[in-house]
Amino acid sequence: MARYLVFGRKDYAQPLRQQGLLEAHDGPLAQELALRHYGREWVELVLIPEAAVRWVFRRQEGPEEGEEG
Repeated sequence: MARYLVFGRKDYAQPLRQQGLLEAHDGPLAQELALRHYGREWVELVLIPEAAVRWVFRRQEGPEEGEEG
């Protein structure tokens, strides 16, 4: 089972924004599930396999710098 980040926009003037996350066995099933769940009102709806994401920087959850925790 793979996880996919879902990004979309309803107008080309808008930036792509993350709409959610879904799980599917393969890409074609992920596309089908995305259309079922998010609908067809988008000018763009994009799936990105979570395994393909390469973090450049990611702040970890926890106490803020300088705070004790």
